[in-house]
Amino acid sequence: MDSALPSDLDLTLRTSPWVLSVVVPACNAQANLASTLERLATLPGGAPHEILVVENGSDDGTWELLERLRESWPHPGTALLALRSRRGIGAAYRAGVAASTGDRVLLTADDLPFGTSDVEAVLACRSLPRFAIGSKAHPRSRVPRNLTRRIATAVFRLARRVVLGLDIGDTQGTFVIDGDLARSLVAATTVPGFGMTTELVALAAHAGEPTVELPVVLADRLAPTRVRWAVDGAEMLVSLVRLRRRLGPVRRNRVISVPTGVRI
Repeated sequence: MDSALPSDLDLTLRTSPWVLSVVVPACNAQANLASTLERLATLPGGAPHEILVVENGSDDGTWELLERLRESWPHPGTALLALRSRRGIGAAYRAGVAASTGDRVLLTADDLPFGTSDVEAVLACRSLPRFAIGSKAHPRSRVPRNLTRRIATAVFRLARRVVLGLDIGDTQGTFVIDGDLARSLVAATTVPGFGMTTELVALAAHAGEPTVELPVVLADRLAPTRVRWAVDGAEMLVSLVRLRRRLGPVRRNRVISVPTGVRI
């Protein structure tokens, strides 16, 4: 367990809760990919069934490193799959989820922004939620933010509420989703970049799936953010308007912000 995670999360409730597929978009991830994969191979709740790494537009040798790691992979109980997609986290998630076979799918990042605290929070639930987000906005999350990031987060949250009717605090976290549901929803997404995860939450709300927000702890050491606030922010606002036109009014989504000591 991550030592920083709230201590009253009960991880004894489940032993082998899932057959887990982990999808990891990797773009210019040469510096941290090897350590990320080693950590994913020993996740709480047991080793994943498979880790699907989707290289998308790297120019730093990430693909070549991934091939070497796959050839020398020392974890026979976990399959390591190397995939490629066009550039963008949305494109990478679509490729990885389409190839996944698990009954639960974890969507994470190549620098594991929350360590394993997101997985630990899911495991602490009395029953596994079908659509869960490791949410930076959860009141018990430990996520330090500078002023610029707090302002950008508030603006995007307001935009999501006004344009789509989404009351969720954070659509840019990590996700643990029922496998069949993930493959269905992710296949219906179209946004290539960071806005894809907001699209995913909107599609879940449109389908009547409740969203469970869970507390996370931001890792101490992260790669520099790849978010370009002006460019990616503008693209995200445009994607919200397009999504509203595509889906029409999205029903007010049921959001469950699960407190520490998770019991749902």
